[in-house]
Amino acid sequence: MDGAHANAHDDDSGDVDTGFWTAADRENMKKPILVPAKLVAPTQRGFYARAPKLGKKAEAELQRAKDAFDQYLANAEYSRPLVELLKPHIRPRYEAVVGDSEGFSLYVTSTPSQRELKTLPKSERTSHHLIYDYCINMSAFHPLIDFHLTTDAGKLFTAYVSMWPGCFALRRDKAATRKLTEAERAARRLPAKVTPTDVVVSQEAYIAYRSGNVVEPTPHQIAYMERRKIEEGSDAVLSAYPFSLHNDEVALMNVRMRAANAKKRLREEVEAELDWRSNEEI
Repeated sequence: MDGAHANAHDDDSGDVDTGFWTAADRENMKKPILVPAKLVAPTQRGFYARAPKLGKKAEAELQRAKDAFDQYLANAEYSRPLVELLKPHIRPRYEAVVGDSEGFSLYVTSTPSQRELKTLPKSERTSHHLIYDYCINMSAFHPLIDFHLTTDAGKLFTAYVSMWPGCFALRRDKAATRKLTEAERAARRLPAKVTPTDVVVSQEAYIAYRSGNVVEPTPHQIAYMERRKIEEGSDAVLSAYPFSLHNDEVALMNVRMRAANAKKRLREEVEAELDWRSNEEI
């Protein structure tokens, strides 16, 4: 299945993006999703280009973590809807997207920055932001992984979890907003060198899991990933959902394409001039 959005945007004028997402895809991300399904890409990015090579132990621990999450998701029948997992000050921005529909969203509305208001036309200003782990109430996270994942394995696990809508992994490292207190570590009987990982699962993710619904990649996305594999190798990572959306993604993409084409023409002109000079000097 392709993941049904309300009033999906299918204007061919939006298909001008040469990346994983077309402008039309981005426009559809602003609308409620009506059918819960496993996502076509993670919402939490692990790596930007190629996935790292893990050692045998790290690979085994990553698989152990994935298996633990899969089992937790399969039994999460009493999980709460995504809206109930959000921090109170985030909820109004979420409800502004879903309205009175029966759907859910991966995004919340956003207010453009003062810099954007001063320097960008309305069409290019930020309108939505991706929901990420910071948006979730800390009390909603479940202490699932009590063994150590390396930093790279932890990033790969985070991306794996976020392939399910409303699911997030929280690595309880030394960052102030994520760090466990000594009392919390003692209560969980964690060895000193272990960095645990907590997870949250939404009702929408559980429904997607039980139904078997999966958002299939479009022909455009398949072709893009094939190009990436040629350029980056077999370790090319899957693109993530964009963090920011804008008031008019089609207009913005056209602006970026024109700018990219202008740079390309300038580069070609410079290269042609250098070639001409080189030939004249021979």
